[in-house]
Amino acid sequence: FRQGYRNRFQATPWEAFFRPPLTPPKPRILGTQSAVVTGPKGEEIHCDRYGRVKVQFHWDREGQADDSSSCWLRVASGWAGRNYGAIAIPRVGMEVLVTFLEGDPDQPLVTGCLFHREHPVPYELPAHKTRSVFK
Repeated sequence: FRQGYRNRFQATPWEAFFRPPLTPPKPRILGTQSAVVTGPKGEEIHCDRYGRVKVQFHWDREGQADDSSSCWLRVASGWAGRNYGAIAIPRVGMEVLVTFLEGDPDQPLVTGCLFHREHPVPYELPAHKTRSVFK
């Protein structure tokens, strides 16, 4: 019976700096972005069975503004539960606000809709500023 010891190592020259392998962190998107709801031509409302919509961000210059311009985005609601709640699906062409849960670009969420020149408020302002309307 013969015992032995074996060892192998690879040395780094003293002049060389040790650098651990790069593991870049997942990118984060902080804040809210504006986008436009998209869908196939001729459809006023485009959603899936969960009420999710697709959007095109203003910075997306290569998007086609159709039903393949993004992944499906969940739409936030003021009241949501199991088989009850309030729902208002944003229409194709509406401007929406998109946030990302915990800054994760893989978890976009529509948090609201915006009025603007092409989609004005449904009544004259400021003359009727005391009205609250769901039209």
